[in-house]
Amino acid sequence: MEIKKFNKKLLKTLLLSFMIVCSLKCNKIKNEMKEHTPDYSYKNAGIDKFYYSNVDPGNINILPLVKPLSMNRSEYGWFLDTDLDNLYNEFGGGISPIKKFNVFNQYIYGHKLEFKNENQPDFNIPEKWFIINTQEKQLVYFDKELDFQAELKKLNLPETFLYPDEVYEQYKQDPVLHWFPEDIKKQLQEVKEK
Repeated sequence: MEIKKFNKKLLKTLLLSFMIVCSLKCNKIKNEMKEHTPDYSYKNAGIDKFYYSNVDPGNINILPLVKPLSMNRSEYGWFLDTDLDNLYNEFGGGISPIKKFNVFNQYIYGHKLEFKNENQPDFNIPEKWFIINTQEKQLVYFDKELDFQAELKKLNLPETFLYPDEVYEQYKQDPVLHWFPEDIKKQLQEVKEK
């Protein structure tokens, strides 16, 4: 008789333990699914994907600048694809690796580091400063920082700079970047507050 009571208690304890473990496991799975399930609230609000998508289908981090230009993070650093806007670039299809940048009105500007390919000793893209006028589709490089700063003053552009990694981390948390058009910022903010 006591063995039956003990077996019933043991069975109840095991059953209860199993239910607790299953519940914990289910919650963990739910949280993981929630973390990996895309948030469609911006899409459902009709906002252009350019302004809220921080990862492309290949899982490459994206930081939108002035449409259609954005920066992508690669193994070599942040890359700005100038081919997207048919900008002539004497160094090929993009600017990389970008150390710091800023966006103000129609201008994207910043500093790119020297890039050497260890596998090709003759391949060397020098350090440059750059200004892109997105309205006129012009890209200008500067060999000297002083010349770059003089042009910033001439164009009345702020001489403050942002670091891509820091901005990207902020962007993942809050897709409202200060250089976005006012109507886009308002739409993003409204969705975020819901």
